[in-house]
Amino acid sequence: MSIHHLMGSHGETVENSSVRFSSHDDVAWLRDRAGVFVFKSRCQKYWLLAGLEADLWDWFVLGHPLDIITERFAAITNTPKESARQGVVRFVRYLVQEEIWVEAS
Repeated sequence: MSIHHLMGSHGETVENSSVRFSSHDDVAWLRDRAGVFVFKSRCQKYWLLAGLEADLWDWFVLGHPLDIITERFAAITNTPKESARQGVVRFVRYLVQEEIWVEAS
């Protein structure tokens, strides 16, 4: 799975590879010293992304290419590039599963 286009509730757009994602209208986020707080107003739910998850979030919303994100993740976790890529994909799938990001048409 590659990520092409991510769009946050604040209008940020990130170019990457071949699948397009966006967030629901009721999703907003805030970067804090503790990590990234993601809020979903409709269900009054929130998540705190900390550590590597917060780094991944930042890299995507700042527009870093998937291959660079994967290389950084591999270096930080001291894992082979393919394992790192799988970790990045798991992170994106988690965001989709929690309905923070959805595949855009």
